[in-house]
Amino acid sequence: MDIVHHAAIGGVGFVALAAQQQELAGLGFLAGSVFPDLDVAFMALGKRFYLKRHQGPTHSLPLAALYAALLAAAPALDLGWDWSLYAAVLGGICVHVLLDLCNTFGIQILWPLTPRRFCLDAVFFIDTPAWALTLGFFALTLTATLPPGLAAMGYAALFLAYLAAKAVMQRRTRRRLGADFAIPTAFNPFAFLVFSKRAGKLETAAYDALSGRLSARADLPEATPEIKDLADKSDVFRDLQGILRGLQITRAERDPEGTTIIAQDLAVRNFGGRFGRTELRFDRDGRLVHDMAHI
Repeated sequence: MDIVHHAAIGGVGFVALAAQQQELAGLGFLAGSVFPDLDVAFMALGKRFYLKRHQGPTHSLPLAALYAALLAAAPALDLGWDWSLYAAVLGGICVHVLLDLCNTFGIQILWPLTPRRFCLDAVFFIDTPAWALTLGFFALTLTATLPPGLAAMGYAALFLAYLAAKAVMQRRTRRRLGADFAIPTAFNPFAFLVFSKRAGKLETAAYDALSGRLSARADLPEATPEIKDLADKSDVFRDLQGILRGLQITRAERDPEGTTIIAQDLAVRNFGGRFGRTELRFDRDGRLVHDMAHI
């Protein structure tokens, strides 16, 4: 989920807890819901540092209890230690981490035990039906159609059911097509972007799980060993290759001045696949003169 949606989900918890006269705990749940995405501050230390650690240590479940204690300690200086506040902050952090586990980027949920990234590929980080559920909660509570506590329980049940259904649909799509990746789209809950690497070819398509129809099929040749060796000279390319599971070289152009290489994440192509698009430029002697990546 994007940070705005995480904040809105934190708002669901706040409204439900405030209705039980637990405003402080509600604020704690809201703070915990947005805390993991504060890793955007890593950008100040450079793009490479940020790329390697985005959705990393701040999304660690083994460290969640420590993060919650640090967040709950600030108000404790004036109000004394409050276990309900601590539990709410911890709950917010855990909900955030588990929701991001359902996304497509991959989080280091077990850091520092392992640097491996995990994801379920159930929903894209912007998901229209999920947003509809969240906005529906606020519509019901603001219009007093349902009590906040009852609305929150219904919202949580529907949200979990939706995530479970999407996860099952994603796995069935991968098995049916024999695809390496099946990535959900932002707007259509039945649409997936599939990618496979077979026999030296990069195969992509869009798949509608409701109709079983494949569209926008495309095949690209895999890059030659020479082009791959050139790309490996770029630290930015190697960093992204370690993070983006479907990063592939999609174009290589030679001219008298040198070689230009374009790489894209073929697993995730929502919004044109701009995220992760990497551009590398080498001179005629194979020296890297320019590299950049969209993040």
